[in-house]
Amino acid sequence: MKYFLILIFFLPNFVVADYFYGIQIKTNGKYKEEYHYDYDRVVYINNITNTPKLLGKTSFEYEDKDENNVESDKIPLDKTKLESEFKFGCIPDKSEKKSKNVEFLQHRTTKDYFFKVLLSIKGCATKMVGINVYRKKDGSLLQTIDDFDGYAFMSIDTIKQGYHLYNDYLFGSKEDDQSINTDDYNFDGDNNEFYISQTTDDVVDIPIIDRYYAFNKKKGKFVYLNLEGRYITFDENKKQAIRRKFCSIKDNGAVIVTETHQYDVNKNHFTLINSLCQYKKSDDKSNDEFSRQCTQKEENYCNNENELDKDELEL
Repeated sequence: MKYFLILIFFLPNFVVADYFYGIQIKTNGKYKEEYHYDYDRVVYINNITNTPKLLGKTSFEYEDKDENNVESDKIPLDKTKLESEFKFGCIPDKSEKKSKNVEFLQHRTTKDYFFKVLLSIKGCATKMVGINVYRKKDGSLLQTIDDFDGYAFMSIDTIKQGYHLYNDYLFGSKEDDQSINTDDYNFDGDNNEFYISQTTDDVVDIPIIDRYYAFNKKKGKFVYLNLEGRYITFDENKKQAIRRKFCSIKDNGAVIVTETHQYDVNKNHFTLINSLCQYKKSDDKSNDEFSRQCTQKEENYCNNENELDKDELEL
């Protein structure tokens, strides 16, 4: 797993895995089951409920105990037959010279939709080229999203949701009032939002550089919310997104640029309304924290820094 994550970090467009992924299709007349798995996890779906379930390891037995996991959703295995199986990873099929497109089921869903990422596979190389959005009510395709060049395939966890715990770790409760943070990225109360990540930190396995999408009721489809970054929270009361850019420097300090983006409900669009830069440094001996406004050099550095670059600035 370690080597897989490191390869993701350096190859955001094409991922070369050191183990197999797999897709099994089983049928029983008009009923169909699908099993999508990586090295030790399986996501299951059938065409009765159209709701993905996270199973255990490759024994294909249920492990989830959440309230949404209903055992009767699953077609008994002894009544289905294997229709097809496709494996892909780092052992290429030498006879396959052309790329092959496959769909890979995602564990996370929204209230009304589930997702499959569309992959282009050639030999050892796997590239994510689309996200197919399906309706839970009948399993039909709503749309294909393909405006995310540079974002990586991350197995069953490519589609993500929720509030980022690493914001609390870095910035603490003084700057993040948990009573106003929300997972509703466009503040419509509909709970149909998700985000994808450009890569993953290979040390602590934290997604970085996220891109946010929400369902637009007027357009009847998911739209990009013109928000990308590593540390973004949403203030439901003010209908704002707060994006922070954290830039370490070599004197054990950090430069933090905080941007406030205001959401326009009519335009379904965020607009930058304020930007603040602070320099912070902690005293290791006293645990005191010193804070001041950034110098222009510090602010320019942090604004221009690639968030995927871990190099520190020597001022």
